[in-house]
Amino acid sequence: MSVKLPKWFERSRGPLYILLIFLCGVVSGALATNLWTGRIRQAQAADQADSRGPFNRTQRLVDRFTKELNLSPEQTNQLAAILDEMRLRYQIKEDSTRAEGRDRIRQILTDEQRLKYEAIIADADQRRRIRRMQDQ
Repeated sequence: MSVKLPKWFERSRGPLYILLIFLCGVVSGALATNLWTGRIRQAQAADQADSRGPFNRTQRLVDRFTKELNLSPEQTNQLAAILDEMRLRYQIKEDSTRAEGRDRIRQILTDEQRLKYEAIIADADQRRRIRRMQDQ
């Protein structure tokens, strides 16, 4: 049993296939664009969360633990104190590691290079101080 197609359909089969391929391309492009912009938004949100500084990260962590672990007010205060102390310890360790590395770099530089290096370091330290002030 064979189905007979109308003549107009027989003649317009080629353009219909081209139209279907075009529509598939449009749909695929729209889906890919949607996925791509969603990933970009996620990356921007993560960058923005990181740019809020360690204090805010600590506060968000305290808030999360308080909610998820159902901490008492006393436990919340203790947790905040522990996290602040840990952040300070990491900062001290980071500073001492940085100083040690800088001393080692100074040892390999010539006098002229050392002057330029000190200017670079002074600028980096100033930016770090500003960031730390903003974080607190």
